[in-house]
Amino acid sequence: MSESDSFWRRLSPRSVFLFLLGVFFVFSIVAFASDAPDLGRTPTFRFALTILISGIFPVFYVVAGFLVPRHFWKLFVPVFALHFFLMRELSGPVPSAREPAQMDAAEMVHMHARLAFDSYAIMLAVALGYACFVYVTTTEGKRYFRVHAEMELAREIHRVLVPGIDTKIGPYEFYGRSSASGAVGGDLIDLAGSEERWVAYVADVSGHGVAPGVVMGMTKSAARMLLNSGDGAEDLLARLNEVLFPLKKPDMFVTFCFLAKHGDGLRAGLAGHPAILHFCARSGEVTPIESPNMPLGILPGGDFASSEIRAEPGDVFALYTDGFLEPTNAQGEEFGLARLEAEFQKHAREPLAAIYSSLRESVARHGAQFDDQSLLLIRRV
Repeated sequence: MSESDSFWRRLSPRSVFLFLLGVFFVFSIVAFASDAPDLGRTPTFRFALTILISGIFPVFYVVAGFLVPRHFWKLFVPVFALHFFLMRELSGPVPSAREPAQMDAAEMVHMHARLAFDSYAIMLAVALGYACFVYVTTTEGKRYFRVHAEMELAREIHRVLVPGIDTKIGPYEFYGRSSASGAVGGDLIDLAGSEERWVAYVADVSGHGVAPGVVMGMTKSAARMLLNSGDGAEDLLARLNEVLFPLKKPDMFVTFCFLAKHGDGLRAGLAGHPAILHFCARSGEVTPIESPNMPLGILPGGDFASSEIRAEPGDVFALYTDGFLEPTNAQGEEFGLARLEAEFQKHAREPLAAIYSSLRESVARHGAQFDDQSLLLIRRV
C-alpha cells in the first residue's frame, strides 16, 4: 500500500466526501465568474454544464494527485487538455445570446438579476467550500491528535518495556538494542535471571504499529512470569505458546529465540525465528543454530524442541530479528543471512558494542530500514 493510498484510508468516508465537495464548490466559482463578463447572456444549459465541468475536473486532479502521485502528470496532461477543450468548445453548439445594441428596461432588470445571482452564488460557493474544509480540518485534526497521543503513550511503553541491555552476569557479557521502524515496534529483547540461571531472548511480533506493540508487551510479561515460576527453559516455548494463542488476533504470530544457562552449558530454542549465530573463538568459524519449530501463537498447542550447546571462552552468540536480513539494495538483493554471517565473523572478536555498531552500519549501507531491527549479543569471557 502506498503512503498516499494509506492517507486516504485513514480519513473517514465523510471527511473524504466533504473535502472533495469543498474542492467542487471552490472551483465552481470559475463558472459564475465567467458568466459575469457575458452579462448573464449564457444559456442556462451551458451555464449549468460549465458549473459541473469547473468543479468536477479539479476534484479528479486532487484524487489523482493523492492516489498516483508518481504518475500524476501522465493523467493530468490529457485530462487537462480535455478540460480545456470542453470549456472552449461549449460556446459552439450552445452560443450565448447576441448582445443587443440597446437594452430595454426588462433586459436591464434581467441582466442585473443575473449578475446579482452570480455574485451571491460566488459568495455561497466560497462559504460552502470553506465550511467543508474547516469541518474536515477540525474533525481529522482532533482525530490525529488523539491518535498521536495514543502513539506517544505506546512509544513510551515500548521504551520502558524494551530498554537497551549492557550488562554482565557471571562469565557472560550481554549487549543488545532494539530499533523500531516506526513509532511503536513489535520487537523485544530481554534478559532475566541470575548467575546460576538466566535466559536471554529476542522476539518479533508480526505486523507493525500499536497492536504488535501490545502483543510484544504481553509476550514479555508472560515470559517473565514463566521464568519466575521456576519452570526450566526447555518448556518456555510451549508454555508461551499456550499463553499467547488466545490473547491475539488470529492472523498474528510471534517468532522467538532464546539462549539460557543450562547447568555448565547453554540451551538454545527457536520458534519460527532466524538462526542464532554462534561464533567459535577457537576455530574462528560462525555456525548457525536452527530449529524447525513453528512460530508461537499459530496453534493452541504443540511440541517445541530445544538443544544443548557448549560455549567456550571467547565464543559469541548473536540473536536478531529478520529486520537485519530484509533490507534491499538498488539491485533488489536482500542483505541476507550469508552477509550477516560474514560481517559477524569479521567483527566477532571486538567488544560487543562495536560488533553491534558494525552490523547495524553494514545493514544500513546495504538498504533502508523498513522493519524493526533488534540484536542481542552474548559472549562468554
